[in-house]
Amino acid sequence: MAIEKAKRYNRPWRYALMMFGLSVAGYMYTTYGTYFYTEQVGLTMASIALANTIYAIWDAFNDPIAGYLSDRTRTRWGRRKPWLLVSVPVFIAASILFFSPPAALGTGVGLVVYFTFFLMLTETGNTISTVNYHSLLPELYRDEKQRNQANSLRQAMQLVGMIIGVSLVPMITSRIGYPNTALLLGLLSGVLLLYSILGCKERSEFSSSRQPGLWASLKALAANRNFWMVAISHFFYQSTSALLLAGIPFYIKYTLELPDQNATFLSAAVFVSAIPAMYLWYRLINRIGTLKCWRIALAWLGLSLVPMYFIHSLLPACLCGVLVGIGIAGVTANLDMVNSTLIEDDARRNGVRREATFFAGISFISRLSSLTRSGVYMLVYVLFGFESGDNPGTMPGTAARFMMIVFPIALMALSFLFSLLVRLKAASAPAEAERAAEE
Repeated sequence: MAIEKAKRYNRPWRYALMMFGLSVAGYMYTTYGTYFYTEQVGLTMASIALANTIYAIWDAFNDPIAGYLSDRTRTRWGRRKPWLLVSVPVFIAASILFFSPPAALGTGVGLVVYFTFFLMLTETGNTISTVNYHSLLPELYRDEKQRNQANSLRQAMQLVGMIIGVSLVPMITSRIGYPNTALLLGLLSGVLLLYSILGCKERSEFSSSRQPGLWASLKALAANRNFWMVAISHFFYQSTSALLLAGIPFYIKYTLELPDQNATFLSAAVFVSAIPAMYLWYRLINRIGTLKCWRIALAWLGLSLVPMYFIHSLLPACLCGVLVGIGIAGVTANLDMVNSTLIEDDARRNGVRREATFFAGISFISRLSSLTRSGVYMLVYVLFGFESGDNPGTMPGTAARFMMIVFPIALMALSFLFSLLVRLKAASAPAEAERAAEE
């Protein structure tokens, strides 16, 4: 009865809207945060690298804690929904204020403190929201085909959110500015997120399952070899993804020497092509399985970046962007499918439902990719003298190529290699995992 009631609530399209809401606001600050503060405000790359390092240290604590507390939460609304209802408003408000630094701060220490504080607050709200949201996937959709369908729909919605949060932002900001754009997209995200959250109905039998203590959960993660291989592979992919997004506006301005608004065309080529590609990857997952499909997608994405290095005009860049978009769609379609397979494997072995702990652990390692971004920003500064928009150095075009293409290719090679070390067996039906959860 509880399962049938949950099905009436948890419509895949409504669940997918939450991903759309998270993407619209999240990708704007992920893609244009660094560009806005260097080009529009005048903050140096060294200061941004320092802020990202401070945040990464803080992230070492908030990810595991968020997952552990979520798994142990017991309310009549479930484990995840209360955290979502609190974290979403924090995330939206912080992402708006992130793009509204007071002019009185200038470009000194005050601006560095402001940037660091709202970077940490935005990311913390985003961490709690995404950990709880992703933890719902293996709970609400119990077999691989059903989960693949729901996951493909929400990832397609993520790509639509990316088109708005990445591709359309240059056109919107050219008319109303970054602060008003952040406000507009933040309000849109907030409404969609709250609507989606209220439509979720968690499974009471999962909330009633026993939960080990924090130390026991951390020991279980540490002893799980597959967890480490999956998490490290995700780490290198997330580093690549963040550098690609952050690098687009620099690539357009300094490598192709075009006005900022042209970033819309390159990012649209990537993300619009990714939407129909998501369906093809969905079919391929059903045909050959999650792990094989995941590895193919990682290899595709890394190789698709190679020709981007040799391009000097917008049209060929957009054509190559289509290939990159197909790769991004493939990796995106598989990420949480791999995570869910990992979680179900743990549940079968140990009889414990700890989705959020696993997602938080994976997210923690993935989010340490901010250290990789910090290292790349420092290398761009040291190797090419790129300090800020006011002082881009003597080779800004080459610097942008390395930021967006060379370093990501190396990172994707590492991501693919670690994926080869994962050994998981997907459950063919939910019954075995359901019995383990009820024991």
